Amino acid sequence: MAVGGGTYQAERAASAAELRRLRGLLSQRPDLKQIADRAGVAASTVSAVLNGKTHPGVDVYMALVRVLLTFDTGGTASQSHPDIPLWRERWRRVQELKEQDKITRPRRQTAVPGSTAHGLAEQVVLSAMRRGDRIQMFPMADGLGGVWDVAFSPDGRLIATAHGLRTVQLWDTIEQRRFGSALVGGHVEQVQTVRFSPDGKLLASGSADGRIMLWDVATRQSLGEPLTVSSGRAWTVAFSPDNRLLLGAGRTVRVWNISAPDRPEAITKLGGNLSAGLAVSAGGLLATGHGDGTVQLWDLATFEKRDSALRGHTADVTATAFSPDGKLLATASRSVVQLWDVSSQTMFSEPLTGCAGIIQTISFSPDGRLLTAVVRPAPRAQTGTDDEDDEEIFDPAHAVHVWETSSWIAACAPLLGHTGAIWGAAFSSDSRLFSTGSADGQLRLWILPAPG
Repeated sequence: MAVGGGTYQAERAASAAELRRLRGLLSQRPDLKQIADRAGVAASTVSAVLNGKTHPGVDVYMALVRVLLTFDTGGTASQSHPDIPLWRERWRRVQELKEQDKITRPRRQTAVPGSTAHGLAEQVVLSAMRRGDRIQMFPMADGLGGVWDVAFSPDGRLIATAHGLRTVQLWDTIEQRRFGSALVGGHVEQVQTVRFSPDGKLLASGSADGRIMLWDVATRQSLGEPLTVSSGRAWTVAFSPDNRLLLGAGRTVRVWNISAPDRPEAITKLGGNLSAGLAVSAGGLLATGHGDGTVQLWDLATFEKRDSALRGHTADVTATAFSPDGKLLATASRSVVQLWDVSSQTMFSEPLTGCAGIIQTISFSPDGRLLTAVVRPAPRAQTGTDDEDDEEIFDPAHAVHVWETSSWIAACAPLLGHTGAIWGAAFSSDSRLFSTGSADGQLRLWILPAPG
């Protein structure tokens, strides 16, 4: 393939020239609409890519490549086509230069006629439109060894992701690109959890090696030595609402005082037989889910249990979440979400059902008007064959279910798009953006509907 000269603009132009050459080799030169229809993208996007005006996401780029490679046959090239690795490498090379160019280029403020301020969701949409992308944002994290957790910063402008390559990556939410280089060091196995502190100054990450790292978000440097959970992997972390405590879960919950973040002080251990991520309320309550189907509430001021355990599930609890005001607690087991009144510790409403797999995480939106449940497939026998079609299939067991909390009815159809288990999910501070990370290596942004 042709070499463009090493700059983003030159390599983008060279990539476009290669695509045009591929088009020119076809016996019947297809027009833009024919290519767009076969690739499932807009004709304007095809034009922008072929003319070197934009470098799209990998799924759009490879869709165009697969169409052009075998357009004459009436189909699209399979993932096993011998030229596919070369084109993926071409995309990757241009993408790296694109990211470097964005980091070093001075920021431009784009004025929108008739408006002086926009919410986070609107800014993301406008940024996507300026690039010529469709409003459905394409995956951002290809090639990072899976996305195992996702967290928004308190202001929503950064996303942190945990990866299988022992790294933590920050992303610019509005521009939908990497925010600098990855945070590397301290973890020697897969990073499985990330959380920002309530004030946004710290980031905690935990990994399969049982280590927890604290990072200074402003300097991007680690603080102090790695912390370790009592046993097992550090698979979930949380902060207290006052930024004073860091909690990390292995087989038990370990608690540190981080008033001096570079000198954390171990305080206590709580619970045991944990089976769900940690949930902390605005009022300082901790909810822990356990393998016997119970949920225990803890007072973070005294580290004492609050009354007896909540009993409403018949299998291990897989997820917990407090509403923003701390009055409601949602707990999940298998494919069912149970709702609790925290003050009386009693169940209310009918359980939420209809999920196709096992609920991995649940989250209330910051405004309290939506509840989401991320579903992963239940274990099942493998039925695939060696000659099975390798096209992507959107499995309903890789989905996000969304309910309105005013009525507990679905706010929209389940969100589909991942081809692997979704392990991490998070709301932005304005409650309109929802980010998901998956074992398929994709980080996706969704614009959720505003409740009526």
